[in-house]
Amino acid sequence: MMPRAALCMMLALSGALAIAQTPAPGAAPASPELREYAKLPVCTLSADGLRLAVEPCRTAPARKPMPRRPVPQIIQRMPVVKQAPQVAMPAAPPSPSLQTLLNPPNAPKALNNCGPTGCNDANGTHINNAGPGTAISPSGKVCNRNGVWLQC
Repeated sequence: MMPRAALCMMLALSGALAIAQTPAPGAAPASPELREYAKLPVCTLSADGLRLAVEPCRTAPARKPMPRRPVPQIIQRMPVVKQAPQVAMPAAPPSPSLQTLLNPPNAPKALNNCGPTGCNDANGTHINNAGPGTAISPSGKVCNRNGVWLQC
């Protein structure tokens, strides 16, 4: 048994084929396949409506050819959209210097050449030890020391 969708698809395709290749009234079909197709009975559904009553069959011819009707094309104008007024941008804050970007004030600094009195930083400035975990910078700030890292 064929599913209903497949049955409808077969009917639609065979109908399109018949309409496209149906000869003018009074003229004989050109090819042998079309002549054989024209001899088939018109397709109808069985009483239960689930299958064709007779197989194979052909689609019914159109009762009356329907001409295309002219329809006026209506194109509506696009609505006018007002643009928002331009707002002046606030002045940008002054950009930080390159030295500040590369060395932020509270960024940890690497230490080297550590000894009993203190260590040197990357610039060669001597940082004095103040006790375990602390150091004093040349400007007098108390800084935290963690191994070779110093944060003031």
